[in-house]
Amino acid sequence: MKVIQKYFPDIEKCVQDFNINIESLQSNNTNELLYSSVITEYKKLFLNLLLSTSKEDIENNTTVLVHFAIEHDISYLFLYSEFITVVRKLLGSLLEKKDFKHIDELNHFFAEHEHRITELYLQNFLNQLKLKSELRLSRIGLMPDKKFMVHYENHIKWVINLINYVQKKEYDNGYPELNPTKCEFGKWMGCATTSYVLSTTHFKVIEKLHINLHDLAANVISYCKRNEFRPATLIHLMQRIDYYSLEIGSEIAFLNEIEESAKDPLTHLLTRRLFNKIMLNKLDIAKATGREFALMMCDLDHFKLVNDTYGHSVGDIVLKHFSKVLEDTLRKSDYIFRFGGEEFMILLPMTDREETLMLAQKICDVTASKEVIVENISIRYTVSIGTLSILADSKTIVDQDTVDRYIAQVDEKLYLAKERGRNRVE
Repeated sequence: MKVIQKYFPDIEKCVQDFNINIESLQSNNTNELLYSSVITEYKKLFLNLLLSTSKEDIENNTTVLVHFAIEHDISYLFLYSEFITVVRKLLGSLLEKKDFKHIDELNHFFAEHEHRITELYLQNFLNQLKLKSELRLSRIGLMPDKKFMVHYENHIKWVINLINYVQKKEYDNGYPELNPTKCEFGKWMGCATTSYVLSTTHFKVIEKLHINLHDLAANVISYCKRNEFRPATLIHLMQRIDYYSLEIGSEIAFLNEIEESAKDPLTHLLTRRLFNKIMLNKLDIAKATGREFALMMCDLDHFKLVNDTYGHSVGDIVLKHFSKVLEDTLRKSDYIFRFGGEEFMILLPMTDREETLMLAQKICDVTASKEVIVENISIRYTVSIGTLSILADSKTIVDQDTVDRYIAQVDEKLYLAKERGRNRVE
């Protein structure tokens, strides 16, 4: 250490030369440090460490520096780049002076500092990441209705299992599932059948993030199992995993919002507010692929008479009954909307005119054959359906006016079905 101490003035000069004076807006009344103040304080701690002389001081100042960095979200990459820059500046200065005598000792000195910082940063980062993940779990656990967040809950448990594996340093085969299609979260994504969710950009982003995250995890396991343990590489990989995990959580939260706003509280079908968005998306797809799709507009016949005769609560039961008929009769790929009152809109992707008419007639037949029993009262009802086949070409303008025009056209078909006697398809 005595050899190194003679270079302390050079080390201090290199650190000071590299430092940038940052003007902070920090108020004396705030308990939170602004990032400029954080960096200024970090540089002081960094210099304290490099100028430490005893083993005890080195260990203590390393702990203080790393804890400060973790607490204030200073990335390992920042620590490492600061460290390497100072080392290069110092060695460059000594080479200019032709002072080669103690180059090896200096290299060893800095290598030991780097090793201590990296090892401690990895330990503290993993502890913090585990704590964050457990807090996320506890918040989800307090949600009264988790919806899609229950699947994110499974994902967080997977992340915690990965952290535990890295921390235990017993690198057997007890690591979490690495195949993105076989973990619990991946199984949900592979089996998800809610068509309006599958069509969102959010779901597609989640798919990509999830695959990348598992790719990173496979690399983590690979590095753990090698004889040469590389903390710096593990820090980088785990930081990326944390980033992807947070991004997945954000996208899942968007899906939750869509779920909450998309479902009609009475029938649990999609609401009209989501129709325009999905319709625009399907028009884009049809324009690109040349594939036909269709609309159906359904209206319950003489529904006002049901409400007037039996009351609105019974009318609600009939609406829920018809919603169930639609869900049971149509395909999982079809979108079913409660459009307003007793009107329902159905969007049928990649469906031609003939198949549309066949499905519409089936809905009519099934509805007419059913009865609703309420307090020993049997209620029968029928439905009229207008249909419209849509074939978008290169000249089709995909905008709200086009959507409104198609709505008006299918509404005209529904009106024609009513005019021609109801309980029929047009």
